[in-house]
Amino acid sequence: MGGYGSGSFYRWNSKQTVEDGLTIDLNKLIRDGSIKPGIGWQATLTWTNTRTGEKVASIGYEANLIKPENAYVRLHYNHNDKPQDYKVRLTTTQPNFGGVRWWFICPVSGQRVGKLYSPPGQPLFASRKVFNLAYQSQRENHAQRMLDKSYKLRKRLDRKAETYFEAMIPDKPKGMHWKTYNATVDEIHHLEKIGWAYMEQFVADIPRGGASLK
Repeated sequence: MGGYGSGSFYRWNSKQTVEDGLTIDLNKLIRDGSIKPGIGWQATLTWTNTRTGEKVASIGYEANLIKPENAYVRLHYNHNDKPQDYKVRLTTTQPNFGGVRWWFICPVSGQRVGKLYSPPGQPLFASRKVFNLAYQSQRENHAQRMLDKSYKLRKRLDRKAETYFEAMIPDKPKGMHWKTYNATVDEIHHLEKIGWAYMEQFVADIPRGGASLK
């Protein structure tokens, strides 16, 4: 698996979110009985659209949790007609409140994680950090921050400015140098371009619905 640790995986587009792709939650699978500590197991993981119930994707897996020190989950599926077949090692910790908690060892970074992700266009399941994934809520918050900054700049030019939804940029205030005014206007355009782009991406994801693992 060494080849997965370099190249495009660490340069993944930061605009991608967790909700754009597929997620494998190890402890949810254990709670649901899809993976059982102490035995070997094989089955199929299937994702469905949370809004329509339509099947989105499916992969085969084998889980061997007989001995914690040698435990793994083997994933096998096709991506763009190319077969993918690899093992993801598992490890355990003992929480203070008792019991055992299982973890994936990310096949790219070696990081201990509870979930693995596969964004659109990538053949591998790995940690969120590897793909630099955000959450939709983070995308929305980033958009809001950009637009709030823009609004403050608009208010600097015109105290009567109500919102950043106004189409017109306020005129140059009396006493402000043109260089300062032009720089402020450029910054307003820059912030609002970024803010609305993030907001459009966030809104575009809402009707589609996320993928739920069954």
